[in-house]
Amino acid sequence: MGISKITSGKIFFFVITLLFLFSVDALSQNRISTLKKRKEKNAKDIAYTNTLLKNTLKNKNVSIGQLNLLNQRIKARQALIQSIENEVSYMGSQISKINGDVKVLENDLKKLKQQYAKVIQYAYKQRNSHKKLMFLLSSKDFNQAYKRYKYLQQFSEYSRKQGKMIAVKKETLSTNLLQLKITKSEKIVLLSEKTKENTSLAREKSQQSTIVSKLKKREKQLRDDLRKQERYTKKLEKEIQRIIERQAKLAAKKNNGGGKFGLTPEEKILSNSFGQNKGKLPWPTKTGFISEKFGQHKHAVLKHVNVRNDGINITTDSKAECRSIFKGEVTHILSMPGLNNVIIIRHGEFFSVYSNLSTVTVKKGDTVTSKEKIGVVYTDQAQSQTVLKFQLWKGSTKLDPSLWLYRN
Repeated sequence: MGISKITSGKIFFFVITLLFLFSVDALSQNRISTLKKRKEKNAKDIAYTNTLLKNTLKNKNVSIGQLNLLNQRIKARQALIQSIENEVSYMGSQISKINGDVKVLENDLKKLKQQYAKVIQYAYKQRNSHKKLMFLLSSKDFNQAYKRYKYLQQFSEYSRKQGKMIAVKKETLSTNLLQLKITKSEKIVLLSEKTKENTSLAREKSQQSTIVSKLKKREKQLRDDLRKQERYTKKLEKEIQRIIERQAKLAAKKNNGGGKFGLTPEEKILSNSFGQNKGKLPWPTKTGFISEKFGQHKHAVLKHVNVRNDGINITTDSKAECRSIFKGEVTHILSMPGLNNVIIIRHGEFFSVYSNLSTVTVKKGDTVTSKEKIGVVYTDQAQSQTVLKFQLWKGSTKLDPSLWLYRN
């Protein structure tokens, strides 16, 4: 009975250990998969900015647009290097873990073999059938004979299971050693990738310094351009404020109250739905990246100069389509200096504003759906860039669009 209890306990412990190892392995695979997906996305971001930069490099004159693209590529490259470092670090921890597992398995295997050797030796001594029979016949009574018979059966079963456990341990050890070899090889490849990316990053930072240096020589022009852009921005802000206030008055008058905007029940549903989609709204362009963030921040070149953006700038492909981010009504289409065509779409008490469009494909009063094409983004040949200026308002309050758009 003692052997039976020991055997059952070992088998139970072995099964639990296997289940734990399987769960740890699954978590490990998920972690590796996540790290690799992140690295792949970083590589895609670099490839995308490379495509945009090829077009800008055709223009020999350096520009803020070119600098923005290079800055984005450097940012993506740094993110890629960080992803590689995270993967290398994880590989290192995996190698340490596997090494630890191998040592434990080797010790366990050694102990099992020693135990099994004793079992085999005892079994060899008891191999004679006559001795087994005499062992049973020398019992004092039937109960003792039965217990001795069960003992012989359990001993035989224990021997067989010990042999199986040794085989399983050997196989597990072999698998771990193979995994260790593979992981070490992958780490070597990653370290090589990191060296390569660091070399590219150093080259790009050198290009960045060259462009900044050339742009600084045109400081007067940059300041003039900035002042012009600030005038355009203020003019658009005043126009949006005027439009929103007028919309509020008209709606309140038409619907006899119902809040500042006098929303109809349908408009309230639309407005609530828009609000519930914060962080999930589609981008107004199919491709692109945020080249200028919301609010006040330092100028890309000019020292001690801050710029203000009432929305975000999205740098995208040449002739990129502009899309509505949500269902709504086109309330205004404006034509403004420095901003080309501007479309304002109302979504209940929310307003989305799309500036710097070369062409418009909707008209005032149209009801548009999410991701519906509303125009084409203007490409500035002098700056070698295609930039959508996008704003989001809730009533007369400016919102940071980056917090509302879906994050890849």
